[in-house]
Amino acid sequence: MLHDAGRTEEAVALLDRHLPANRSDLAGYLVDLGRIHDAVALLQHDHRPSAWSSAPWSSEPQF
Repeated sequence: MLHDAGRTEEAVALLDRHLPANRSDLAGYLVDLGRIHDAVALLQHDHRPSAWSSAPWSSEPQF
């Protein structure tokens, strides 16, 4: 509902608190925000990276 209301950052913050149950939804919202590396890292690993990048794109892995 938050995402549909244009509040994707809030949706990400909420879903992040409830990992791993909603990993794919969170990854999709990260992609919508341009945080591709974070989404890929989330889907490739069994645990969350220690810190999410706030940058929309980086050539360096954000692990």
